[in-house]
Amino acid sequence: MEKMQTMFTPGFWADSIKWFHGLFVLFAMFGGILLVWFPALILLHAPAVIWAGGINLVGWTCPLTPLENRFRQAAGEAGYRGGFIQHYLEKAGLSGMDRRTLETRVGWTILGWNGVLYIVIFSALR
Repeated sequence: MEKMQTMFTPGFWADSIKWFHGLFVLFAMFGGILLVWFPALILLHAPAVIWAGGINLVGWTCPLTPLENRFRQAAGEAGYRGGFIQHYLEKAGLSGMDRRTLETRVGWTILGWNGVLYIVIFSALR
């Protein structure tokens, strides 16, 4: 039981949230491709797209970001400022633009890409 308690540290939870958050973003961006094989998946994918695109366009902070930061700080690590996507793109050296510009571009990209994808897939399925 002691090993179980030491495994679920704040660092573990921070990393788990980071991976869940990242997988959610990937699902929102590319999960629509799965609709070719699993059309009913739209019941999960469309809300994910609306949330991911909308939260970026409106400029809100996803609730997972401050949650990850709280666990990072509890683990003795530094949290980060700004949004999840901005932080990890900058960490990978892929972004130099300000937060609002990046959020707006990400939001429109998610909504636009998936809009086109939905039209193509559901036209082909008819």
